[in-house]
Amino acid sequence: MTNDYRELVRLDLAHQLHPQYHVADHENPVIYERGEGSLLYDVNGKEYIDGLSGLWNVAVGHGRAELAEAAAAQMRELAFSNSYVGYANVPSIRLAEKLMSMVYPNMQAVLFSNSGSEAVEVAIKIARYFWFLEGKPDKNKIVARKEAYHGGTLGATAATGLPPFWQGFGPLPPNFVRVDTCYPYRHTGSGDGCDLSCADAVEQAIIAEGPETVAALIAEPVHGAGGVIVPGEGYWWRLREICDRHDVLLIADEVITGFGRTGRWFALSHWGVQPDMMTVAKAITSAYVPLAGTIYSTRIHETILSAPTDKKFMHGYTNAAHPTACAVALRNLQIMEDEGLIDHAASMGEKLLQGLRTLSSHPNVGDVRGLGLIAAVELVADRSTKAPFEVAEKVGPRLQKALRERGLITRLKGEIVLLAPPLVTTPEQIDCIIEVVRDSTQEVVGV
Repeated sequence: MTNDYRELVRLDLAHQLHPQYHVADHENPVIYERGEGSLLYDVNGKEYIDGLSGLWNVAVGHGRAELAEAAAAQMRELAFSNSYVGYANVPSIRLAEKLMSMVYPNMQAVLFSNSGSEAVEVAIKIARYFWFLEGKPDKNKIVARKEAYHGGTLGATAATGLPPFWQGFGPLPPNFVRVDTCYPYRHTGSGDGCDLSCADAVEQAIIAEGPETVAALIAEPVHGAGGVIVPGEGYWWRLREICDRHDVLLIADEVITGFGRTGRWFALSHWGVQPDMMTVAKAITSAYVPLAGTIYSTRIHETILSAPTDKKFMHGYTNAAHPTACAVALRNLQIMEDEGLIDHAASMGEKLLQGLRTLSSHPNVGDVRGLGLIAAVELVADRSTKAPFEVAEKVGPRLQKALRERGLITRLKGEIVLLAPPLVTTPEQIDCIIEVVRDSTQEVVGV
């Protein structure tokens, strides 16, 4: 069977509904055939640099035989097992132990699931369940922030602060409070990401709702899909202090930032802050097989362990603690350690950010920002005012096309170029990414 491009497109349009889909955006899709390291190849033989690690997740790069071998070996021995109460498997036990040795010191246990969306859903449920066991069932509201993305399940969608993701799926579940903050540089021109006034707005929302009704605050350490928004130095300290003062659980959504993306194993270590819960997914297996987890603190774990029999935790997934996925995760984490990929991400991230900052003098570059190997370049109509382009100018679609034609695959949020290449990306590939972004910007908006 030959992979004729036009026939594949026809079949794809006829039989597959893609995420975030509109048929007009899928007229000339890239159809991938293989990958190697930080490179992807389509069915026509064109080579691309994977500028977003697939979807922020292929951390150790494409084509790693070690991970295929780990999956095959586990499948031969035990491909699947029921992990509901009363049953367990060796890879999931070993992975849980490994994770607790890597994450924040106050973390104690994990519930495994399939995706970041599910991990967020579990975190929301555990937050509410915790307060239910504590005799405070009215503490059930979830506070989230503008420009946040937390996933596609209904609860995660309700926590997401990007309105396009709500359209057509309403009404959203009640008791989700989205704070209209944490995107200040567009208004202040500071370019410094979230400042302390953003944290104060979160506290004002908690007070307005009544702390006795708020179960948790969920937040990404660095916004990902919302535009790679990096917080100011004291921001996370302030959030932690606010949650402690009002007895609100703090959930760190590390689905994107976890496992080396920011040049540390986990992002909140940049600021020395520990959450009450954290969600992980994506890079835990480098996306070779689906796996996610909701990791939570000793305080929460002890409360769950002491639950009476008539109040047990009634939540789970068929594929929870899937032994093959857990085996792949263990091998993936070993690769990261053996090859020093966290330090490599830090150094390549600095090289990427320095290179992108050479674009800062361009009259249409409103901001360049990043942390580790996650970065963004935001184009604006006027750098001095940060005024956005008019929709009719279609700068984003034209820029996406220019980047792709030059061999760089990534995503845009409006006119913001989002970048997060695999942790194995070479210095030469970083230079190529910078060159492509520069040349594409000049083509679309001029010098």
